[in-house]
Amino acid sequence: MNEYKLKQVMVRVARRLDQKGILTSTDGNLSALLDDGGTLITPSGSCKGLLEPEQLVRLFRDGSPRSGRPSSEIALHRMIYAKRPDVRAIIHAHPPYATAYAVAGVALDQPILSEAILTLGKVPVASYAMPTAEELARSVEPLVEHHDAVLMRFHGAVCFARDIEQACYLMETLEHVARIDFIRRSLGSNELIPQSEVARLEQLRAAMRMP
Repeated sequence: MNEYKLKQVMVRVARRLDQKGILTSTDGNLSALLDDGGTLITPSGSCKGLLEPEQLVRLFRDGSPRSGRPSSEIALHRMIYAKRPDVRAIIHAHPPYATAYAVAGVALDQPILSEAILTLGKVPVASYAMPTAEELARSVEPLVEHHDAVLMRFHGAVCFARDIEQACYLMETLEHVARIDFIRRSLGSNELIPQSEVARLEQLRAAMRMP
């Protein structure tokens, strides 16, 4: 995808997530890789619901901006790209239900929905770290290799995928699952998918992820 088209898609995704209340005000950030090795990332302090294509910041391979001021959480994005060569887009947001789980330190790892096992997988909680510092990247790093979404303690969530639209769908699914799990718990239900079925679903998930 060329730079012009990718900018259009990123803006559309940012506005979609803002409308859904997953990205609010100036919170969160999005990035995506370009075919030439560069990166597009949202600017620091930008309202994602009002984002325009020309506001996106282009980074060189070394992470330095060609112009503009990139998101202060750029270290998190660069770490994920380095650890996961298959990832080409990242979204960090503060969706209400998922962030509540992050605040409580509760992982979304219980088998309650077959679709969630197939598309989202288990979502662990990273230890607390300052949001704009290198330590945020270090706290998330151990969890990146085997997960596509991570909750960040007292902070929010990050999802990463092969393109920006898939990262968007993961973030939406994460919030959907968090909300359902919250309702399930409020109803006093401890019902889970049997482990034998979980194993079959995880095998199918692995097969779906094969190139």
